[in-house]
Amino acid sequence: MHVNLLRRSLVHFKPLFPALLSVLFLVLTMRLASAEVTAAAGEKIFKQYCTSCHKAAPFDAKLVGPALKDVEKRRSEEWLIKWIRNNAQLRASGDKDAIAIWTEYGKNEMPSFASFSDDEIKSILAYIANPPVAAAPVAGQPGGATQGAPSAGSSVWLYLILGVLLIIFVMLVRANRTLKRMTIAKDGHELEEEKPWSKRLTSAKAWALYGLILVFLAGWTITDSAIRLGHSKNYTPPQPIAFPHDLHAGTLQINCLYCHAGAEKSKVAGIPAVSTCMNCHKGVQQGETEAGTAEIQKIYAAYENNRPIQWVKIHNLPDHVYFNHSQHVTVGKIQCQTCHGPVEKMKTMYQFASLSMGWCLNCHRQTEVNFQGNEYYTMYTELHEKVKQDTSYAVTEAMVGGTGCQKCHY
Repeated sequence: MHVNLLRRSLVHFKPLFPALLSVLFLVLTMRLASAEVTAAAGEKIFKQYCTSCHKAAPFDAKLVGPALKDVEKRRSEEWLIKWIRNNAQLRASGDKDAIAIWTEYGKNEMPSFASFSDDEIKSILAYIANPPVAAAPVAGQPGGATQGAPSAGSSVWLYLILGVLLIIFVMLVRANRTLKRMTIAKDGHELEEEKPWSKRLTSAKAWALYGLILVFLAGWTITDSAIRLGHSKNYTPPQPIAFPHDLHAGTLQINCLYCHAGAEKSKVAGIPAVSTCMNCHKGVQQGETEAGTAEIQKIYAAYENNRPIQWVKIHNLPDHVYFNHSQHVTVGKIQCQTCHGPVEKMKTMYQFASLSMGWCLNCHRQTEVNFQGNEYYTMYTELHEKVKQDTSYAVTEAMVGGTGCQKCHY
């Protein structure tokens, strides 16, 4: 009887085998593909794990850790893999080079990356050895930081894992049921007739499971929506006047501060008054097209009727967030395009970056502070000394409290 039960159980499992094998094949295929040594894969890993301590491409300056340019020429690949995976273990083995580097950089502990495979570490080294050709910085993504959105690859992995877990769950339920029936048969009790799948799927237990799944999906959706709440990337509200930034900031090269003078002096950048527009448009009454002329006439109408233009604000931060334009523009020397994108190319103005907390923190981790002759930061005596001894030493905003809660949430 036990053999018959096992056979019947295997009959139930049989339809699941092709699906399980297909999922496992996809997982193994993707794993093998991701295991390839490529500079592109190394760049992704480097930017995720290494940029808080090492300068990115071209890797020619020190940060918290040493400059990495030509590191593959200074050390063997085998040594570098050991150092990156577990530098503490390498030092404990008595390696003189490892101990010397550790001592040189103030005995600061470099994190261990025991989970990295050899191919992942080799990909990092490939990226350092062959960094991409430097291109114009992409505004809105400081230091190459991501926006925090999950990649398509990570989503695929998530669904594959969930699929495998679901199949395993179904198989375990079936195995548990079969073992129970074997126990009942062994004790000499009469076996209940198995219910058809149609009744099982509409049973009270099934409905309870559906409820749990629904609660999980609802919770995930609400949580995900809450995380993205207030993120208005690409927000492009209609404006009362079609103001072409590409013409004014791009073709005519009018400085941003001419219209937004508050950016270098106060917390807010400010919206230009109609009189500011008229400084130029007293002499410019015609546009390049009839549509352009019609927009200019709207400026005249506002000026003659002594009423402000009702511009719609695009970049909004929550009330509990403190942001000061002058700190960034005047002190930090941050370009407008870093947060607002390539304004000089925008026909219609829109929100270029997410302006999320993660986006801002990544910028603070990447942005360097100019300590040369800056008495404001005299409290950071040790950092000042390092700058004096090595002018290439870079101090980031994060190193002087730029990631503290009170900086933006006072």
